[in-house]
Amino acid sequence: MVAKHLWEFQTKPNRQTLMNTLNSLSAEVRKCDICSAYLPLGPRPVLRVSNKARILIIGQAPGTRIHETGILWNDPSGKRLRECMDVDDATFYDSDRIAIMPMGFCYPGKGKSGDLPPRLECADTWPERLLAFIPNIEFTLLLSQYALIR
Repeated sequence: MVAKHLWEFQTKPNRQTLMNTLNSLSAEVRKCDICSAYLPLGPRPVLRVSNKARILIIGQAPGTRIHETGILWNDPSGKRLRECMDVDDATFYDSDRIAIMPMGFCYPGKGKSGDLPPRLECADTWPERLLAFIPNIEFTLLLSQYALIR
């Protein structure tokens, strides 16, 4: 069982404890299948987090290419994002610098005018728990109307 919040620890956790807890929680997320019945391609949760990250990018949900590769923002929109941020791929994908987390961790399927919104089960279960173990965030980039609403 992974602690859900920092206050569940008896004393303030050290960096190693935070990292171990975040790693355990990330492993839980990657095994998640709570909404698998609604996912046309099945579950494949993707995220990149570290308790050292100072920048957090929160997007909507992975598209089909990200579902296939398991690499967030590995598409034309990701290329534009990296150009706008003026960072190379190595910096962008260094989770000790930049944490990347969608509101929905799996591809939700196609809708009438693009991909469906992130599943609420996912958005209600994981982001808050993960953020509790990423204490050094100084800047958050919200790249989805769903991230803004939450």
